[in-house]
Formats: sequence, C-alpha cells, structure tokens
Amino acid sequence: MPVEVGRPRVLLAWEGGAGRGHAVTLKVIAQALHDEVFCDAALCRLDHASELQPHCDSVFQGARLSVNRSRREAAGNPHVATWGDFLGDLNFWNPQFLIAQIKWWLDTIKARKSQLVVADFAPCAQLAAQIAGIPSVAVGTGYSVPPSGLDRFPFLLPEYTKLVFAEDELLRAVNMALVHFGARPLARLSDIYSESTAMPRTISGLDPYKGARRAPLLPPLNERLPRPDGSGDEVFFYFSASETENHALVDALIGLDLPMRAFIPGASAETKELFIEAGVTVETRPSSFEEINRRSRLLLHSGQHGTLCMGLGMGIGQVAFPQHLEHHFHARRAADLAPVRVVNSGANNADEISAAIMEAYEIGGGDAAAVERLRSDLFGDVGALVRGRILPLIH
Repeated sequence: MPVEVGRPRVLLAWEGGAGRGHAVTLKVIAQALHDEVFCDAALCRLDHASELQPHCDSVFQGARLSVNRSRREAAGNPHVATWGDFLGDLNFWNPQFLIAQIKWWLDTIKARKSQLVVADFAPCAQLAAQIAGIPSVAVGTGYSVPPSGLDRFPFLLPEYTKLVFAEDELLRAVNMALVHFGARPLARLSDIYSESTAMPRTISGLDPYKGARRAPLLPPLNERLPRPDGSGDEVFFYFSASETENHALVDALIGLDLPMRAFIPGASAETKELFIEAGVTVETRPSSFEEINRRSRLLLHSGQHGTLCMGLGMGIGQVAFPQHLEHHFHARRAADLAPVRVVNSGANNADEISAAIMEAYEIGGGDAAAVERLRSDLFGDVGALVRGRILPLIH
C-alpha cells in the first residue's frame, strides 16, 4: 500500500482487549487530528474497523496480545490482581514473544513512515516507538494507562492479592527484548510507559492510580446531553463478549416484563433469537448516545468503563455484571458515586438477578445533585484537548 506524503503520519495502535471502547477512543483521536495529519490504524480486532475508516488513510490488522491462562490455571486459577499480573497473562514473561511483537510494530512504523504512535492498550507499540526514536501517546482508561515510576503495580481490590507473575520476571523479559534491539533496559516494569505522553480518559473517582499521576485526565465523554426528562422506560443492555453464556442471566432477562433493547455483538445467533422471540429489540449496530439517553431508564452491562461513564453522564440507573478485574474495579468505584448495582459475574439464580434488575429499574437515576457534580468532570471538548496535547509532539 503506497504511503501518501505531505502531512505528518500518526500510527493508531490497538494491541489487546476486546471491547469496542478501544476503537471508539482511537476514532475520537483520528477525528480530532484529521485535518492536520494522516492516520493509519493497526487494530488487533477488526470488528469495529468501519468506525475508524472514514477518518484514516488506512485501517488494517495489527499485532495482537492474546490471553494465555496456562500458568494462571496451573496456579489454581486465582483472579488477576494487578496490571503487571495481567501483563503476565499476555505473555510478557516470554522475551522471544516480545521480540516478535515489537519487531512487527517496528516494521509497521517504518513501512508507514509513522512520526508518532498513539497507543490504546498497546504496550509493545509504545516500546517500539521508543526504540524507533519517535514520540508516543498512551490513551485509554485510567486502568489501561498506568503511570510510570511505580515500584510495583498496586493491588486494585482487597480480595485479589495472589500474584501469578512476579514483576521481576516480567521486567527481565522486557529488558531482554529491549537489549535485543539495542535499547537501554528499564529500571521498573511500569517504565514501559515512561517515554509516552499519558492521556488517560477517565474521572478521578474511577482512576486506579489517583494520586500517583502527573498527567491531567481527559474527560471520558465528548457531548454534554441534557439529563433525561424521565420519559424513557426501556432497559438497555450491552454485552460485548461472553456474558450471555450465563444462562441464568439470559433467563432473567427473557422473563422480565419490561421494554428492552439490546446490543449484544458477543452473543450467539441462537441467543439473539431467544431475545427477539421474548420481545427484546436486538440492535445490529451500536445505538447512539442520544438514542440511549432518550429511551432508557436503566442500563445493564459488564462494568465497561465507557458504558459506566455514559450512564453516569445521563444520570440513569445501572446494573453491572463484571467479568474481570477491570470491570469489578470500575463498577465498584462507580457504585460509590451513583446508583450502580454490582451483581457477581457468577450469579446463577435467575430470580435473584431479576429482582436486582427490577429494584434498580424502580430506583432509576437517584440523586440529581450528585449526578450534576459528576457531569462537569465527565464531559468536555476532547477534540480540542487532544489537538492541544498531540500536535506539538509532531510539529
């Protein structure tokens, strides 16, 4: 593919994770920079590539970090406890894997003539930018954009404290990969992020590293919508991966006598048909913020950061069914701020799940004054902030 010249080229990198939020964040970056640079997007998943294509010169399959649970299962399958522990699940203990992953990014930077990398959950792309001598920017939630300089990544939940991967082991592997490419080794595992401009997109109440950051936060939402007028009566549920493999959750939803609408890209065709037969409107594309704001009284989801923030910004009730550490952390923090009910991901009683949903539906959005205080942090002109922080790095 020929590379057009004339403007700076920015490589948008997404390397790990499955949620749509990664693609949405990179789309926001591409939209903000569209008039000033050419953007290329290398994505580990192409499910949502169409959202980026109008704003990019090219969108293509990128290198991927996949979860390898073999060592975790051998250790008794404890929950992931820290960001470093999660990097271990992504094979950061294996220097040969890291060398191959970083080489892919280095080759892509060279082929696309990239002058800057914007990385959303793409630590190997950040290391490649450092080796290539070009600037990089780390974007994403506060959870996935940890600050550098941490001696150890902190435990995020009190009940998850068993580490499968020691950071010293991971640091040795990362340093072996860096030395392979002639780069200097790191002093701490968190220094993977030391050469990047951090642009975490969250609010302080949801930030796992509150108090340890030097970088200012970006607001997680672009548009400030009016609070719903109370006429919305739908339950909107968004499950992006394997949530609907929980049969009790599916049975609970099907048994509710409420107007319901869903976007469930991770569900099987058979499960989608069950919902349709039960009267649920199953969307084939993501619903817009405005549509959800107008129609909904309650949101159901897994505790995804972006969806939680959307519900907080709308001031409507939420029920979260967390699937992993990030979901658990964000959902619990959100529950400290607004009416967010957290249901254990292993819940297997349809009646109890139904009761939790119905109670949340009756409560609705809760304290209007508390919601209004949150909205000032949730919303902002993200495009202007992005341009102000990124463009000086390449001009």
